[in-house]
Amino acid sequence: MFSALSQFQSNAAAGKESLWKVWLAGIPVVCAAAALLVLAEELRLAGHHASGAFLDVARLLLYLAWFHLAWRCSDNVRSRLWTVLARVAISAGLVLMAAA
Repeated sequence: MFSALSQFQSNAAAGKESLWKVWLAGIPVVCAAAALLVLAEELRLAGHHASGAFLDVARLLLYLAWFHLAWRCSDNVRSRLWTVLARVAISAGLVLMAAA
């Protein structure tokens, strides 16, 4: 299992993986980012501001890792329109992730 995941990551980092596969891999990334956001807010409410800030940085780094893979693979589509739409969507996600 780990070798298949490693191969997927290597292909995606090289821009050789299909966009839909990388897009689907983003679902658990977004779920984990949402969990980190909630936990960071709970920590801040409890007075642990530094820990909340650390989790915010971890959340942003997690999204950036997926962002990099998705951006690299956004050309692996049949229609150029999907490349543009994917890049707009992942860029908007980055802005929203940074603003949260």
